[in-house]
Amino acid sequence: MPVEFQEYTRKRKSFNTQHKFPLIRLVLVAVAALTAYFSGFVSKIANALPLPGNEEEKPIETWDYRCKLYGGKPFNLKKNLAQCSWVLVDSIPISRLPNPFLRYVGSLRKSEKSKLHWIAPITDFGNALLVMHEDSVSSVYLRYMKPDSSYIWVSKNTGCKFPGVCPRLPLEWSALSIDEGFDFEGQESLLAMDVFSGIGEAPIYPVLAGRVLDMGHDSLGYFVEIDHGYNVTSKTLGMGAPSDSLSVGDTVGVQSVLGRLSPKDSATFFLSVRLNGQFVRWSDFYASTHPVALDSLASFEKLNGF
Repeated sequence: MPVEFQEYTRKRKSFNTQHKFPLIRLVLVAVAALTAYFSGFVSKIANALPLPGNEEEKPIETWDYRCKLYGGKPFNLKKNLAQCSWVLVDSIPISRLPNPFLRYVGSLRKSEKSKLHWIAPITDFGNALLVMHEDSVSSVYLRYMKPDSSYIWVSKNTGCKFPGVCPRLPLEWSALSIDEGFDFEGQESLLAMDVFSGIGEAPIYPVLAGRVLDMGHDSLGYFVEIDHGYNVTSKTLGMGAPSDSLSVGDTVGVQSVLGRLSPKDSATFFLSVRLNGQFVRWSDFYASTHPVALDSLASFEKLNGF
């Protein structure tokens, strides 16, 4: 039986005359896109993505920005100086202050409210020239550069290195230094003492505040021994008369009177200062606690406009 072949013709899809091109939809999408672009919505999404250049910009840390960051109030001063000030009250912790020295000075306040001021060059605000603490009595500390280029804090009020002990002269006159060539009867005993000279009956003061350990009378005259803390003790000997109001165990300040010189035109007494149990010369002890001459401090203040 013969096979018949027919030519293949593709089946054509019938055209739906009801189906129209979605022009309205395209217009609505375009309008929505333009609205999002001009409203900044697209930019917000782009900025939120972790793309290069989208890192958060940090504020420039100027001196006044750093001052405010630690709760201070900034002030502009003359001679390119700036000041950051804090009001210290019980509700604000000292630990908030940015510098160990500031925190130490702040811890010394005795009233419920006091002020603290950090003064430094605007271009180098981290290195203060002066710190002032206003409490019942204002205290001023200068940051002084020594000849070896190291820095120390010096109390403007006393001239002492701060923090640390700050001795005063036991007389309102100068001490006579004892050296190897000092010609004095009984010089051997002065290997552990210094001699002071002043007008007769002048008052004698403790070199530091402390507690009376012992007092009495010996071959040199009346004596008082004091424990000053900080591993420092002193013994004042050869006084002409002791203080009537002083007893063992009493606490004395640098304005307390230990006794008086003998009633002569010129009288002497002796002082032995011991640090960690070892005798130290008064001149060396005083120089170590007063490393800057007062005229140098005055020049420093004038130079910086304080």
